[in-house]
Amino acid sequence: MSWKLGRSKKSSVINLRAEDVVTPRSTTPTPGGKPSPRSGLLAIRVMWAEGIAVPDGVIPAAVQAALTSQQAKVASAVSPSSVNQQRLANKSRGNRDSIQRTQCWWLPYLVMEYEVNQVLITPLGGDLDKPIFMYQAHFDVSRNSELSMQCYLRTDEPKRGEHADDLGNDIFLGGLKFIPNFDDGGQQDQWYDLVGGDGKIQIGVSYRPTSQSLSIEDFELITVIGKGSFGKVMQVRKRDTSRIYALKTIRKMHIVNRNEITHTLAERLVLAQVNSPFIVPLKFSFQSEQKLYLVLAFVNGGELFHHLQREQRFNEERARFYSAELLLALEHLHELDVVYRDLKPENILLDFTGHIALCDFGLCKLNMKADDKTNTFCGTPEYLAPEILNGHGYNKTIDWWTIGVLLYEMLAGLPPFYDEVTDRMYEKILNDPLVFPPEIGPEARSILTQLLNRDPTQRLGVNGAAEIKKHPFFASMDFKLLLQKKIQPPFKPNVTSPVDVSNFDTVFTVEPPVDSVVENSNLSQTVQEQFSGFSYYGANIPVGSVQA
Repeated sequence: MSWKLGRSKKSSVINLRAEDVVTPRSTTPTPGGKPSPRSGLLAIRVMWAEGIAVPDGVIPAAVQAALTSQQAKVASAVSPSSVNQQRLANKSRGNRDSIQRTQCWWLPYLVMEYEVNQVLITPLGGDLDKPIFMYQAHFDVSRNSELSMQCYLRTDEPKRGEHADDLGNDIFLGGLKFIPNFDDGGQQDQWYDLVGGDGKIQIGVSYRPTSQSLSIEDFELITVIGKGSFGKVMQVRKRDTSRIYALKTIRKMHIVNRNEITHTLAERLVLAQVNSPFIVPLKFSFQSEQKLYLVLAFVNGGELFHHLQREQRFNEERARFYSAELLLALEHLHELDVVYRDLKPENILLDFTGHIALCDFGLCKLNMKADDKTNTFCGTPEYLAPEILNGHGYNKTIDWWTIGVLLYEMLAGLPPFYDEVTDRMYEKILNDPLVFPPEIGPEARSILTQLLNRDPTQRLGVNGAAEIKKHPFFASMDFKLLLQKKIQPPFKPNVTSPVDVSNFDTVFTVEPPVDSVVENSNLSQTVQEQFSGFSYYGANIPVGSVQA
């Protein structure tokens, strides 16, 4: 679900969901291509870097000025041994680690990512070419995944508050990726060279397998970030690793009363099996007598909807970048025989570095083979494909229609057939010609015309995502590099810390974060048994079937 639950983009927009009325739902097996399951705790120690260089020797003026300050002279005296000595002294006095990481903004910083969970690492001191980090982070492991790290240099002192600039001008200094050795529980310290820049970083890795069930008591509730009819979404901190997550709570009684059990189980199944850098992954799921809980990676760069509302429209470069990453996300889902069905800006999040992360899988359709069709009438009105409206049945190609609608909206500011009156909008979707404003260029017009073809058998993408990638609109995009997140996003959201919620609606963030008590919700044993396979902690991906 979108983390701004219950808040629509336009007053007339409603989410539609109905049962299949033409064909019954099929029993859906687990999609193939699942990630290797694993459960444990991964400890990463980032020590320091050496040989870092600014491209072409150009140092931003603000950084150059800061390097001559008295504060920078003090910072340059910081060494790994001095940090360890201070920590030992603090420990002997019973004090917490009081070393401040927010002072040395002029030195390179790191963004570390594992399973779409990002950590901002700012230096304790050192020099421009040798920043000292001495940072340790713990990650919950739910599958074999790459760990990545990107190094940046700010171009100016970071600002605070609502008028803060985005970080898109920060200079990329290089990055690295590797898959931790999960088979060796011992510590592994070694140097890793930066790719796309100069220098290396010393990193230590250790892994400890675990197998444990979870409850709400294992999480500290921090902030409400979304709310809907089924429950709410809260920013939480897992107590043992201190990792920040998004916790989605769902009241069992609500989904039982609305006959949504199969949709909910399908969402959990899809989330547990996706393995894409552009999809928010499921970390854990558990349940109580009254509620279901989904623990997801917390992505705090804000919804694409939030940024599109603020800027009205995006330039072609930015719209192309987001469309390309979404294309890769949808391609991955289609490979798992999953149709997404609800693509819209509210369901797309931006991470700290500006990459997209697709969320909300409540309307997914599983087990959709190449020639299969379904008839469920669901989605958001302005994004509905014509074949949904005319009731003739549809397949995976509806996702290519919605990516066309989204691309048009990013370039023009509104969906192509938008109308405040829903029925009139449906008529436009079915009958009106596609009209382009002057700011949409020829290549964009070409791909939009082909994606928004009302005949799904002639629509661009009918033969798979590969033919969309070959369109001239994406000629400048290297999809292999993009899949590895080796292309820098055109925009970097203003995010100050892992717990920053400034990109979320204050309507929700001002609410007290509590796991509310559910009264008068006694469910029968038969109903409870339908949720028996819901709990998940990485090593127990289900092999049974689910209806969706």
